[in-house]
Amino acid sequence: MKIGMRTVKTAIAVSLTIFIAQIIKLKSPFFAGIAAIIAMQSSVAGSFKAGKSRMLGTVLGAALGLVCSLISPTNPIIIGIGVIIIIHLCNVLEWKKSATIAAIVFLSITYNQEPGNRLNYSLYRTLDTFVGIIIATLVNFFILPPNFKDKVHFSCNNILAESLNLVESLIWKNKNINIEELEHIKNNLKTLEDYYGTLREEVELNICKGEDCKHLKNTYDSFKDIYDNLSILSSIDFDPIINRTNTQVLEKMYDKKVPHSHRNAMIEMDIVFNYHLKIILEEMEYLIEILNF
Repeated sequence: MKIGMRTVKTAIAVSLTIFIAQIIKLKSPFFAGIAAIIAMQSSVAGSFKAGKSRMLGTVLGAALGLVCSLISPTNPIIIGIGVIIIIHLCNVLEWKKSATIAAIVFLSITYNQEPGNRLNYSLYRTLDTFVGIIIATLVNFFILPPNFKDKVHFSCNNILAESLNLVESLIWKNKNINIEELEHIKNNLKTLEDYYGTLREEVELNICKGEDCKHLKNTYDSFKDIYDNLSILSSIDFDPIINRTNTQVLEKMYDKKVPHSHRNAMIEMDIVFNYHLKIILEEMEYLIEILNF
């Protein structure tokens, strides 16, 4: 296995964080390094969200830890009550991802054995975390940032190519769509959904230009419609008669003649088949156009 870019960027972020922490004489470069590791995510938006969660948790844990340490430091009952308060506050404020780090920071401050330094220790812990988060996010943004717009395009093109091949096999080779082929499209749809979710987050944070991603907004829904209708066609096992409208679209899309059915009269199942085929073709035409496929 080769070393991934996220691994390399994590190492760079930690090294830079420790280096800067030493220059500005931070009290705990160790905690700054931990913050950098946590903040380095697979996307810039992910780094921002992870950094925000850690920052909120650190501030809350440091504040409550300072209060409890002034009341009765290292008291197990006070510490237990403090942990309950922290977790409850994180739930109430919808900071659930901050709860763990808030409790850890709270515990580290209540167990700081130098009473005169508790305020400074709380401030230093917050500053250490802030430095680590900022550096990791900047490294992720400026050093080969993950391009989720390209990943969405690549995923879309793969699913569209698979869908076109399945329809071609169904119409020209009279080959039924099997479960494995549908499952493969379903897995690719899940990947596309994840990529698009991250892309949408980056647009919201102004990391990616919204105009560049606007045309990708409806691609997932279109592919979902294609998948659903292909699933229905996979259950229809007979030689269908393709109606004139679908025949024209198919011949234009694939640039070859649609084979004729051995039957002359359409039955109810032909109508059902053509209805779902029509939806698939409409969605594929739309995707071919917006993806420049």
